[in-house]
Amino acid sequence: MILSKSAIWILCVLLVVSIFMANLLNIIATDHNFYIENENEGINFTKYLGEKYVKITDTTKNLIWFLQISDIHISIFRDPGRISQFQQFCDNTVKTINPAIVLATGDLTDAKAKDNLGSSQVKTEWVYYHNIIKESGVTDATVWLDIRGNHDNFNIRTINAQENYFRNYSVQGQEHAKSYMHIVDQNGIKAAFLGIDACPDPGLRRPFNFIGILDITEQQIIQKLKAEAETKADHIVWFGHYPTSCILPLKDESPWLDLRQLIGSSHGSQVYVCGHLHSMGGLVPKMYTKQKKGYLELELGDWKDNRMYRLGAIDHGQFSFVDQKHNVWPLVLITNPKHATYIMPGREPLHLVPKSTHIRILAFSDVTIKSVEMTFDQISWMKCRLTKAPLYVCNWLPYLFTKGIHHMYVKVTDDLGREANIDHPFTLDGSLMNFEISARILLMLDAGIVFQAIFGTLLLVNVLPLVVLRLQKYPPRYRRRFGRQVLRRIWLLSKIDRIFYPIVLYAVYLPFGPWAIGELIDSHIGAIFAWGILIKGSFLPEPFTYMYGSVQLMFVQIPLIFVLAHCLEHRLFGQNVRGIRRLIKNLPFVFLLSIQLLLAYFFWLEYGTTCFIFGPLRTWSIALSILLWYKTLNLPLEYCRNLIKLNDMPS
Repeated sequence: MILSKSAIWILCVLLVVSIFMANLLNIIATDHNFYIENENEGINFTKYLGEKYVKITDTTKNLIWFLQISDIHISIFRDPGRISQFQQFCDNTVKTINPAIVLATGDLTDAKAKDNLGSSQVKTEWVYYHNIIKESGVTDATVWLDIRGNHDNFNIRTINAQENYFRNYSVQGQEHAKSYMHIVDQNGIKAAFLGIDACPDPGLRRPFNFIGILDITEQQIIQKLKAEAETKADHIVWFGHYPTSCILPLKDESPWLDLRQLIGSSHGSQVYVCGHLHSMGGLVPKMYTKQKKGYLELELGDWKDNRMYRLGAIDHGQFSFVDQKHNVWPLVLITNPKHATYIMPGREPLHLVPKSTHIRILAFSDVTIKSVEMTFDQISWMKCRLTKAPLYVCNWLPYLFTKGIHHMYVKVTDDLGREANIDHPFTLDGSLMNFEISARILLMLDAGIVFQAIFGTLLLVNVLPLVVLRLQKYPPRYRRRFGRQVLRRIWLLSKIDRIFYPIVLYAVYLPFGPWAIGELIDSHIGAIFAWGILIKGSFLPEPFTYMYGSVQLMFVQIPLIFVLAHCLEHRLFGQNVRGIRRLIKNLPFVFLLSIQLLLAYFFWLEYGTTCFIFGPLRTWSIALSILLWYKTLNLPLEYCRNLIKLNDMPS
């Protein structure tokens, strides 16, 4: 049986899609058995932890807990609740929970102009942040570890610039300008909290400050901090603003640092906590995954709009966590047995759980806890007893739950009658539970490669069909009438040199030529290219430029082809159309031009007049669109006659 051309094309497309999906699923797989690949090292480490912690009982020893807050975005222009409720968090929440550490993982201030597009450091916002922490006295009760986010780095010429207010108004800024480490030796646990500052230097204005960059110096500092943490602590909690998917190591020198590999190379590494992605506007509230090296990566929803914070705990070598909305009480975290999704074989002494004597629950409220109850069947409820706040315990028989996934249900009630009801899956044999696929994609892929792939694909979509159609001698065939008409219009358009070459040459220009030249930082001229940014004699390989260019291709350049094809049809077959009907025929171009003007206006607000004037990507493309539209509507009659003859040719 002879396959048709359409069938062959479909098979080729299916093959490419299948290969792509197979590679994608392999990259984001979380069932990768780190423990088996590193069995000897894993056995030695967990054996060491097992000897250190011995047995999980009802004692409060070998237990610490900490808090994380991220993307606070203190702003003097919008949402005063961010400031007032952040003050409540420091005054009440932190003091109620009494953690060993509070991690503030970046974007401490908003640093955005009143129009929400311009960006620069605002001293008043930093003063608010500083005063709230100082007046609350929170640093007297706990250790506050803050680190910069991309908003805290907007429009900063250098790390030592006067406008880098993090140095003077944060808690850690005076002592630690960038990455640093803090050791906690408390209650029988030695834990290192290692902060990664991946803010680029210099710090551009938004939006070209989305991806974090680790230069060679910072890579070496992080490696030294990690080596020190391994000698001084049993557990390493890594924290930073950017997810690992949004951190790009500079590769000017070899060897360069693979951050995920570095984090995973130490068995003491259990988790990397971060912010930055804001749970994708709430679409991915549980943005958690387990990286290939067997440790957890946990993105925390923002304080800015959602008022989220995180409680994390290390209990007898096991890491547990829960994310909670501000002012929602009681707060409950079950530490033994830990949640089945987040077990880390080879990094935790999981062999202690089947031998443990007690279920362990941390319960907090801003009033007295009235009762803590648990059950396995939602029928026979057992009361848990308080050993020492906040730890509640209950005897159990773990040998009854040795196979598969089981569920424990916990109900906590406080004196105001507020209840927290927890459905807690657990396993004693290492049975796996899956992470959400959207979270795995966002945290396990490389954002820079994704942005490049999107840009490259859209570039091909913009150029390839036009080139292929131009090479065809006869009109393209298609079964459906509408599709056939659209293809014919674009085929005719591809035959017009004065339209075809400007479209193709502009698309070819985008990957190579500058997109804008101007003040990317106050008083510093730079140039934006698809492949990075040149400023102050240095090169920043900021991959977000590809995404910025993709917007231009998706919403301007590709639609422009269809709009011009529509205008061509009007020029060839609609000469008698006048008045309001003529205006309606040109509405698609008016709409497209409006989008271009809006994008150019936004770019002007972001980077100023110089970039606006010398901006081939946003500004000059407007002139190109108007010119091509004018040329299409005013084709010479001879051109029109030839095109009409071509259109009348059989497919």
